[in-house]
Amino acid sequence: MHMEFKTLSGRVFSEQQAIDLLVSLTSSDANSEKKWRGFYNSLSPAELQQEWNDHWSSN
Repeated sequence: MHMEFKTLSGRVFSEQQAIDLLVSLTSSDANSEKKWRGFYNSLSPAELQQEWNDHWSSN
């Protein structure tokens, strides 16, 4: 399954770009990418889209 994420402004990110962006926004330790990948993989597509929407609507 291929997923894309769209910001409220219309910018589109691939799955990898979304993970990279979230890691860069929250990189506080050497394991941040591993943690975000685990978080990403633990959510259903609908849950992940909601997390994405919540993040972008609060910024």
